Amino acid sequence: MKKVLLLLLFVCFHLQAQRIFQLQVVNIDPADSEQFEMVEKKFATVLAQEAKDKGQIADWYLMKKTFGGRASDKATYIWVHAYESLDQMVNAGDWWQTQEKFGVPASVVYGSVERHPVGSFTYKIEKSYDSKRPGKYVIFNWAAPSNLGAAISLADEISSSFKGNMKKAGMASWGMATRVYPQGSSYDPLFFWDSYETYPQTLAHLMNQGVLEVVKPEMFDKLFQLIPAGFSKRMIMEAVTGTN
Repeated sequence: MKKVLLLLLFVCFHLQAQRIFQLQVVNIDPADSEQFEMVEKKFATVLAQEAKDKGQIADWYLMKKTFGGRASDKATYIWVHAYESLDQMVNAGDWWQTQEKFGVPASVVYGSVERHPVGSFTYKIEKSYDSKRPGKYVIFNWAAPSNLGAAISLADEISSSFKGNMKKAGMASWGMATRVYPQGSSYDPLFFWDSYETYPQTLAHLMNQGVLEVVKPEMFDKLFQLIPAGFSKRMIMEAVTGTN
């Protein structure tokens, strides 16, 4: 039970203490999911914990997309690499190498499952809250506002208004970040995450219920004036494994 709680706690997204994180997206054939997750738990998680304990990284998590979504979506799993600083990120090194720890080359360990990389994306945290509650599901949200500075300011105001409702709604954490790299018209510059204890609570958030019930309607009106097309993409991710 203790081990399960530790796994759930990491999805509170302990990113509030870190200012930079990377989302590394990969597509895994559903038929290989069980083998992929086994390898990640047995090898990558152990190495990530050692890297965290040595101060090479701040945290590392693996999340998988829940059922549903478009058939064209290629992001079936996402690794989250969290860092305390830019210096820590650029000096993290190849901590995932398996030869020294397990006596087997990484090409053999990770090559047991065919992996299809989708991309790697770096973000800087602008603001976050942590309710100190266990979470299991996280909504990833991307947006391309017409005015980035105004959107950040409004999101700051909205989050401040629902902060006191997080515990009641089962929200584990919330945060917003701006894209560092890559940049360009094809890449949404603003990212939000919403972490919850249960799947129903997560779905309620998508219906503007739960924690969002206390937000004034005029705030949503202002938000969708800044992002008239709405969020460009929203995905519900579920915890698989990660550092403690």
